Amino acid sequence: MTQDVLQQYSAAAELLDAQDVMATPAELHGVLCGMLCGGAPLRRDAWLQEFNELVNDGVSLPVAVNEWLESLFNATREGLTLQAGFQLLLPEDDETLEDRLLAMSDWAQAFLAGFAVIQRDLAQASDELQEMLSDISEITQMEQDLDEDVETEASYIVIYEHLKLGAMMAFEEFGQRPAELVSKTLH
Repeated sequence: MTQDVLQQYSAAAELLDAQDVMATPAELHGVLCGMLCGGAPLRRDAWLQEFNELVNDGVSLPVAVNEWLESLFNATREGLTLQAGFQLLLPEDDETLEDRLLAMSDWAQAFLAGFAVIQRDLAQASDELQEMLSDISEITQMEQDLDEDVETEASYIVIYEHLKLGAMMAFEEFGQRPAELVSKTLH
């Protein structure tokens, strides 16, 4: 059930538009994911406060948006923790490639912002993760006005998978896991 929220980009965009939120689902998911991967606290009040500081000058978002964000946070945390089912919240495949690339670039930029807010000492990151974060930074600069052909679509999929891998690597190094999962692995 919680993973469904990661497959409903259009519905999320409609919710944000109806609530006058001036950000896309990709951007908000990128921030949440970056925060989780940087080691954000798992308590709702703690991560939500950090989130609001970053995206809305500390002001709480409407209740309906906060409820959606909590579902999104939980689904993302679950996917990262279990290393299964993690996906990026991006427009559906029937959207133009240009729109999907723009959203992917926005997601990458938001991921880096969320990660940086929580994880301020990149010297602690492995060389591999530092290189991956550099790659993610380069993705924010990619061109969106590309020809829509099989080769470009294949490149989109490769970049998507690279972003997923980067998020999972960052979570593996810095992310916090729920206590019940930690206690199960210690016994």
